[in-house]
Amino acid sequence: MNTKEWLSKNILWVLVSLVVVNFLIVYWGTVNLGIYGGRSSLLGWDLLQHKKLLLQEQEQLQTTTSDVDDLASPGQRPTDISSANLVLTCGDDDLASAFASVRPAVVNITADKASPRRGGPTLASSIVFDDPSIQFVEEASLGSGIIVDRSGYIVTNAHVVANAVNIKVVTFSSSRIVYPAVIIRKDLENDIAILKIEPDSPMPTAILGDSDMMRVADSVLAIGAPFGLEQTVTKGIISDDSRNLVIDGITYDDMIQTDAAINRGNSGGPLINGSGEVIGINTAIYAPTGIFTGVGFAIPINKVKPIVKEIIR
Repeated sequence: MNTKEWLSKNILWVLVSLVVVNFLIVYWGTVNLGIYGGRSSLLGWDLLQHKKLLLQEQEQLQTTTSDVDDLASPGQRPTDISSANLVLTCGDDDLASAFASVRPAVVNITADKASPRRGGPTLASSIVFDDPSIQFVEEASLGSGIIVDRSGYIVTNAHVVANAVNIKVVTFSSSRIVYPAVIIRKDLENDIAILKIEPDSPMPTAILGDSDMMRVADSVLAIGAPFGLEQTVTKGIISDDSRNLVIDGITYDDMIQTDAAINRGNSGGPLINGSGEVIGINTAIYAPTGIFTGVGFAIPINKVKPIVKEIIR
């Protein structure tokens, strides 16, 4: 039997043998030499790639767990992350800090004697300056003020010192000290007065903020000496930022309305924001009963700044 006859009879077995040999060669090269894409590509199998992905996921999980462990303090669960940079916002501590920062610059204003102020309020006889009484008596508390310059310049309301004599300023920066004061300027149109004392050392000053930046419902603090109770602070919000009032025949535009308690003796004291910046000067109350009813008014500090700059250069 010659070769041609043998091949014709065994051609099927020859072809099968060639296929098997070719498969073995390809498999060997794939596994050992990494050709044809490696074992992961053999017959569409992706076992190696799948295993690689699983290993990567495990490494990422271990890294994340390690980072959380580093943040956790002893005794905490790994998921309890603590950091000095995590703080509460807009809390009572913020307002307490705001008050503490401006408190040394808030003063009480008194006088030995004064004649009664003439004239009555308008607007249904309800909006009045928060004077402590009609007839001042010896060493009666007239109102409040804020120190705006280290040399002793003080801002208050003009009506606080109207008709007052022998004006005195009580400071509280280190201890309670009484200074004689003189009136440097009175701006009746804006109800602002500038007083001057002569301290022995530089005085703490209040920071004047930007009243135009305040929004209705922003939190505020009112500081002053209601009924002679020095360094009293009350909390509220801005109820309106542009009230026009007529008091004693004088029109006051764009007054800040607040529900922070303002009573007789608060006039001239600061209305401050949550950062401790003065954004208004407490001036008047709506008082059908003569005491605070939840409606008070302050002069925006942006109206006061030009007056202060004219005096303090």
